[in-house]
Amino acid sequence: MRKTLVSLLVVALIAMFATTAVFAKGNARKGKRVWKKNCRLACHDGSKANAPALSPVSKTQAQWKALLPKIKECAAHQSAKKLSDKDIENIFQYLYDHALDSDQPETCG
Repeated sequence: MRKTLVSLLVVALIAMFATTAVFAKGNARKGKRVWKKNCRLACHDGSKANAPALSPVSKTQAQWKALLPKIKECAAHQSAKKLSDKDIENIFQYLYDHALDSDQPETCG
């Protein structure tokens, strides 16, 4: 009985950690650096007519989620170097975490 209980506990812990790894969020701190270097300073600072000024508070969390495919597209051909999927995930996490309707909206640089 005890071995069965311990075995079930071990299986449950492994399943929990595996699930957490699969659904892990991007790193917003890294995303902020990548966003500033490759997106904000390169295109979306408001000085270019074809790329509007953008910051995390430009949109709500739902709007950023809806724009995720466009973020991937923009990052793919606007940046001098191609950004990895992890970089794009980090950028999205930064934008999402500091959106206009988030708990911690990004109010400055």
